Amino acid sequence: MSNGSGDRILVRGLRLWAHVGVLERERQLGQWFELDFSLAWDLEAAGASDRLEHSLDYSQAIRALQRLAAELRCLTLEHFAERILDCLEQLYGAVPTRLELRKCHAPVPGFDGVVGVQRSRHCQLAS
Repeated sequence: MSNGSGDRILVRGLRLWAHVGVLERERQLGQWFELDFSLAWDLEAAGASDRLEHSLDYSQAIRALQRLAAELRCLTLEHFAERILDCLEQLYGAVPTRLELRKCHAPVPGFDGVVGVQRSRHCQLAS
């Protein structure tokens, strides 16, 4: 039900504890990640009706992604992001989706910044 209107549902700052990282200790001990994602969806009907069934229930995504993060063991942010996209697609279908996944504390000596990946699925290149 997405259209070209530019409407989106946004979730920002979702903190997920996951066992992801190239270093063995990252996968054993786990660490915090932060996720922002958006789902393109025509929100006009929900805006007019005030009915959840005319929108996408973001609470379902939050709970599903928390479960995914708790179960997942992998090496790369890229794979973690791919699994997040898979999860969102299973919930909502082929909805245009964008995400940014950040590792809160990259284990790089002398580096105090943020490392992350941006991914998208079912999005047009020009948008």
